[in-house]
Order: sequence, then structure tokens, then C-alpha cells
Amino acid sequence: MSPKLTACPPIQSVLNAAARLIAHLPKFSHISSFMINQLHWLPLTARIQFKVLVLVLKSKLGIAPKYLRDHIRSPLSSVSHRPLRSLVRHTLFVPRVRTTLAQTRSFATIGPTLWNALPSSLRVIILSGSLPTALSLLKTFFFSRGSRTGSATEWSLL
Repeated sequence: MSPKLTACPPIQSVLNAAARLIAHLPKFSHISSFMINQLHWLPLTARIQFKVLVLVLKSKLGIAPKYLRDHIRSPLSSVSHRPLRSLVRHTLFVPRVRTTLAQTRSFATIGPTLWNALPSSLRVIILSGSLPTALSLLKTFFFSRGSRTGSATEWSLL
């Protein structure tokens, strides 16, 4: 389920205008390829997901504020004390919510959902390195994902 981002089009148009100003391009020229290739700006949906994943990563590393760390939990086995396979894959527990609105806007839900959507190999590498290296790998992942086809839907993890 993809979250609906109703406030994105006005903000995206402001980013497009800023990129046109930087590039000295006319008002109605295409700007998305310049934003990606020259400025290295992610599209707005991917940028929001990147920022949420950065908060999840900081929570996992213990450097985020406590109120955010409290929402990021690993799955636990209530039946036995044996470790779960999900702990090896570094997945996070996604709490059940009653409404669709809470499902698309709550950090406790969308953060672990985005984290679990990352490839498990990338999660392991991100958690084993330093924070600047992890951020670089995460941004590289978003750029490589979107540059395959160039369509806006490919930039989104969900």
C-alpha cells in the first residue's frame, strides 16, 4: 500500500522552480533529469522515504531521540527464547493499526515498513558501517533504483 502524499505537488513545484533558477532554464522546460543527474536531488517521494529511513537507521543505532527509538522494535518470539530468522535479516516489527490514515502517516508504522522493504543485504551493510557510509549507501540505493527506468513510480519503495 503506497502512502498518499497530498501536499507533495506544491512542494515538488517549488523544487522544480529552484532547479530551473539554478540551471537558468525557461519556465516550461523539463527539469527532472537535470535535478537527478546534475544536482543529485531525489524526487520528493523518494526524499521523504530517505529521510524516514535515516530516522529509522538512527533509531537502530541508538542516536535518535528516545521518543523515536521507542517506536522501532525488533520482532520477538513469545513462544520460545530461540532467536527468530527475522532478527538475522534485521527486519522490524510493524504494528497493526486500525485506520488507513494511521497506517500511512504514523512513524511507528511507515518507518518499519520502509525499512523492511529494503533488501536484507543492504540492511546488513548499512548497520555494519559508520553513519556517513550508511547514508551514502542508502542514497545510492535510491538513485540506482530510480535510474533504471526513470519513471516516478520506480523511486518509491512501497
